Amino acid sequence: MLIDKSITDFVDDLASDSPMPGGGGVAALAGALGAGLGLMVCSLTEGKEKFKNEQESIVKLKQEGTRLKEELLRGVDGDGYSYIGIVNAYKLPKSNEAEIKIRNQTVQEATKEAARFSLSVGQNCLQVMKYAIDVVQFGNPNAASESLACGLLAYAGVYSALVTVEINLSSIKDYIFIKDILTINAHIKEQAEVLKEKISAEAAKRILIR
Repeated sequence: MLIDKSITDFVDDLASDSPMPGGGGVAALAGALGAGLGLMVCSLTEGKEKFKNEQESIVKLKQEGTRLKEELLRGVDGDGYSYIGIVNAYKLPKSNEAEIKIRNQTVQEATKEAARFSLSVGQNCLQVMKYAIDVVQFGNPNAASESLACGLLAYAGVYSALVTVEINLSSIKDYIFIKDILTINAHIKEQAEVLKEKISAEAAKRILIR
């Protein structure tokens, strides 16, 4: 599994001509790293007398951050499995009309599933951005830069995931499916822009004003 590799091996594989890991897997990893940074801020806040009024919120944030981190870590390999599904579909026989029809249908379904999976990664990364807002507001202000990085890594994950969605859509012939997914993509992007501005502004208050 990709998530079991060392950082060096993962990056070396990424830099090679191997299709795994790819953009979708890296999007999931970016989101997971963002969630991890948010959890770091929570750990630096938890149990501190100075932040006693934030303890209840921090406990909830640690639970949410852990859920998002684990979900996105599964996405690192899940993206690769989606790609393998498409590759296997293209390997189906096509020696007669019946086989060609089955092959084409299987390719389309596998590509749709890959698009859906990448979309779920983008949605989870967006959730990490929302999580980052709470982390910077309730977390230790001395770790505000980590709170900001949490949100910005997730922001990168959102766009990396959605561009993976869109390249899969280019191979799909179901135009209603394409329209629906692009509508969702556009809404996610709008939210991501708003959240990026908010997390940046909230972090700046704590980084620049002491």
